[in-house]
Amino acid sequence: MEKYKEEFIRFLWKTGALKVFDNPQDDRTLKSKRTSPWFVNIGDFNDGESTNALAGFYADAIINSGVDNPKVLYGIPDKGVGLAAPVAMAMASKGHNIGWFFSRKDEKTHGEATNLSSEDRIKKLTVGRAPKPNDAIVQLDDVFTAGDAKYEANTFLKSLGRNNLPLLAIAVDRQEVAIDSREAITEYQERTGTRVVSVVNATDVMELLKIYINIGGGLKNVAGQTITTQESLVESYRRLANYIRVYGTKDARTAIGKSLEQKIIERDKSVIPACDVETLEQFEELVKQTADVPGIGGYKIGFELGLGFGLPAVVAAARKHTDKPIIYDHQKAGTDIPDTGKNFARTMKKAGVDTVIFFPQAGPETERACIFQALDYGLNVIVGGRMTHPAYAVSEGGFITDEGALDMYRIAARAGINNFVVPGNKPDVIKQVRDVVEAEGVSPIFYAPGFIAQGGKIEAAAKVAGDRFHGIVGRGIYQAKDMHTAALEHTSQLA
Repeated sequence: MEKYKEEFIRFLWKTGALKVFDNPQDDRTLKSKRTSPWFVNIGDFNDGESTNALAGFYADAIINSGVDNPKVLYGIPDKGVGLAAPVAMAMASKGHNIGWFFSRKDEKTHGEATNLSSEDRIKKLTVGRAPKPNDAIVQLDDVFTAGDAKYEANTFLKSLGRNNLPLLAIAVDRQEVAIDSREAITEYQERTGTRVVSVVNATDVMELLKIYINIGGGLKNVAGQTITTQESLVESYRRLANYIRVYGTKDARTAIGKSLEQKIIERDKSVIPACDVETLEQFEELVKQTADVPGIGGYKIGFELGLGFGLPAVVAAARKHTDKPIIYDHQKAGTDIPDTGKNFARTMKKAGVDTVIFFPQAGPETERACIFQALDYGLNVIVGGRMTHPAYAVSEGGFITDEGALDMYRIAARAGINNFVVPGNKPDVIKQVRDVVEAEGVSPIFYAPGFIAQGGKIEAAAKVAGDRFHGIVGRGIYQAKDMHTAALEHTSQLA
């Protein structure tokens, strides 16, 4: 990391402008409506000393960007306006004397703006040193979200005949995808030809956090007082890593590692009883009779047990006989607004559930929120998109588009998830899903229902799914006269 980046992050942190929270209760809601465990407020730089320091960091970023001979700085309304003059002064102090300007709210019609030629019309619309037609203009703003103000600035400058726009400098790049999954900065660069450089980005913050953690002793402020303990730093790092993994751009995700590799079940292949029974006594008997079967990997419980008897009681009943994973399938979770993800995850954690299943049919933003919140609360995550019954996908006469269902898997894989539910009675769909997630660099672990009553064959599904496969079997086990024998029979098909 360049020295100025490290100094900037330290400066942000010690002045309180940068916050990375170790407690979900402190998280901030962004303009995008996402709930974020980290936040930067450049608006905190509002006096001479802090503004001077901030301007120096911008100057370093511009100088180190490699832009050839910039001539003038343009402050994008609104936040960029207050940056233009201080950054120009900082540039001058570093041996680069360049001009600065910003646009007026209203066109000037008096003084030097009277009787101007069309080429000089720029003087009526700007304050500061008007750029010449071929001057290289560096644009300034605080952060980059959707980029609306940046596109407007680009259009404005080009309308004045100023087309040499090589660089846009911002303070912090959060390195997030947009709600519609686009990478906003990448798209802006491609559409405008203007490169975006930030003083620091999200992965820079993570890198320095890791340095602090390795040093030990927590973090101290400018007065030498401890403001963050070592334990808090470790938890903040974990939460920030999960957030970037879920919401980050491709570059950000690559920097922290693509896949979480959550191994929910120790065995590579197993059978998971779907415990869709009516009473708590039936559930406990099912666990008691099958827990000692080596090929039984865990237990999937649904809303009937959870709502009927309370999840804590259900988990407690299972724990009398086994420590194998308890997987909760709400049938289906992840189909509401993004805000529900936090409450759902908190409830699951309190109940003692190990793993949750999401079918995020409410869209990509709900999917990301559910995944992040589950990871944040220390839960394992399994994501599904296609189901076993007829008339689910559009190609089968249903409502959900085939590509939309694949996107559920794709977004999950990009967030580092490697556990997926697939329909065991549709081997062709399993193959499609496997191709999609492997294309994202993830080695999948599949969980498949759809056997016995729905006609699927465990051995056929396992063959397509690969080396890591868990068959979900309901009635074939819990309706058997001897559940222990039925469990042995089904697990024998995994070889």
